[in-house]
Amino acid sequence: METEKGAVLGIVGGMGPLASAEFLRTIYRLHIVEPEQESPHCILSSNPTFPDRTAAIREGRTEILAERLSRAVENLVGLGASRVVIACVTVHCVLASLPETLRRKVVSLVDLTVDELLGSTAGPFLMLATSGTCAARIFESHERWGDVAERVRFLDEGDQKQLHTWIYRLKTGEPVAPFLDWIGSLRQRYDAGGLIFGCTELHLLHELIAARDNEDTCCGIIVDPLWIAARDLRKILAP
Repeated sequence: METEKGAVLGIVGGMGPLASAEFLRTIYRLHIVEPEQESPHCILSSNPTFPDRTAAIREGRTEILAERLSRAVENLVGLGASRVVIACVTVHCVLASLPETLRRKVVSLVDLTVDELLGSTAGPFLMLATSGTCAARIFESHERWGDVAERVRFLDEGDQKQLHTWIYRLKTGEPVAPFLDWIGSLRQRYDAGGLIFGCTELHLLHELIAARDNEDTCCGIIVDPLWIAARDLRKILAP
């Protein structure tokens, strides 16, 4: 089922809630029109009870993630979603296990990231992701990763551990100024020209980092798959 005005975007949210809510705000910030009845139709399912993705990966319990993700996508499709964005990169580790009929509905954030890197002349880029995403090698397992790998740098073990801690603090709504300062220091230490938001929680910082750098958010310096999905929404929902 589709609405009278066209296709519907479903959002699997709640991982965490603030990030998926910010994604919805970004969509309307970029696509609100007059009259508002012509603006995009989105269905956000924000369910914070999803098991911790990094813990499930570390403990070898990814089957519960696959089951919950399949149910969430199926529910959104049942409500009329034409395409679905999963507002969590780490849970993409089980995307391939979804039934094909559901998987075809999903817009992969990893695909969007790799496509953006292929189209950018900036870099090198510093990967900022959860420890679960790194452990599961979600980006490195992408079929086209070899085309962009030389332009991506990863954090060392100590910095990765600290980043993961920061991400979980970001989920609780803590003040972000110290986090922004730390990310700025990472860019200098790793001599990175750009950042990859390999965790959707970092979408909460997109506008703040862009403003600090006095950069336009579409300049390619920040590769943020949620922002890319919002920017390209009409193409994503096109028949």
